[in-house]
Amino acid sequence: MDPATAVIVSTVIAKLCPLLSIWIRLRWRARREEQRQRYLLQVAETVASDGQVEFDDRDGDGHHLHVKITRTPVPGEDQAA
Repeated sequence: MDPATAVIVSTVIAKLCPLLSIWIRLRWRARREEQRQRYLLQVAETVASDGQVEFDDRDGDGHHLHVKITRTPVPGEDQAA
């Protein structure tokens, strides 16, 4: 391999590594958000039939999630649980 080709190949690799790193991080974050969304939908569907769900979701760097679940009491159900 001549020196010019080696310089071109090393330059291309040097440019691709940061791009690949960014792509991997974005892909990981997108999958994490999809899993989070599926979980929240499952919680909402489970509680929605006999209660109320309130979400206070502040995402970004803080990653704050506040969930308030209010269930309607069912006659004859044990209230201690």
